[in-house]
Amino acid sequence: MMLLVLTCGLLGLIFGSFANVCVYRIPRHESVVFPGSHCPQCGHDIDWYDNIPILSWLWLKGQCRHCGGAISWRYPLLELVMGLSWAAMAWHFGPTQVLLQALMLFFLLWTLSFIDLETGLLPNVLTYPGIVLGLLFSWWTGNWQDALIGAVAGYAVFWLIAKVFLLLTGREGMGYGDFKLLAMLGAFMGWQALPFIIFASSMVGAVIGSVFLLLSRRGFHTEVPFGPYLALAGMVWFIWGGDILIWYTGILGLHAS
Repeated sequence: MMLLVLTCGLLGLIFGSFANVCVYRIPRHESVVFPGSHCPQCGHDIDWYDNIPILSWLWLKGQCRHCGGAISWRYPLLELVMGLSWAAMAWHFGPTQVLLQALMLFFLLWTLSFIDLETGLLPNVLTYPGIVLGLLFSWWTGNWQDALIGAVAGYAVFWLIAKVFLLLTGREGMGYGDFKLLAMLGAFMGWQALPFIIFASSMVGAVIGSVFLLLSRRGFHTEVPFGPYLALAGMVWFIWGGDILIWYTGILGLHAS
């Protein structure tokens, strides 16, 4: 088991480095394959020893070796959270088919979250394949009906909320990327996950978003990315969804006799 955890953790660091490429290039409509890694400021190619996850950033003190330009803290942070979460998934699920599903889902969610935080976008090039991938995994595990309903309902619920909000206020309440992200979560985890994801993300988003707006002294009409809250709620459900359902049904007195 420890070998699996270590392997997934190291792979997570590597995929975290690739996720950084996606975060920077996808919103700019650039290829994530060509050209190779290079400094975004001076354009100089990054040698392999300057591209080791986390360690190279620390060794270079967050600066480009060639031009001295600052390298964002986002690079080691995303590598770290990807590595830790992949290791945690290996520890939690062990060598099962669910582990592969978890690794792919967490890669997509972390990448989309960081893109949303930086740009306010949730690119179709990630959400659409994510929906398809979620449906394929659900077909593999035998839950494709729940997943299909979840994908359709996930999109429809937010679409309806947005239309009602627009009708009442004359403003768009959220972006269409949020619809597709919720559809992706429904495809991966089924319609049963949607109530918790919507409720938890809305509550956390309202609290954190309000605190951020107050501290930053921005107006309450300022757009706050909602994707990271959806992603976080989805991660929680994927790991502990079964326990949450048991707890909830217990409160309602719905335990099977």
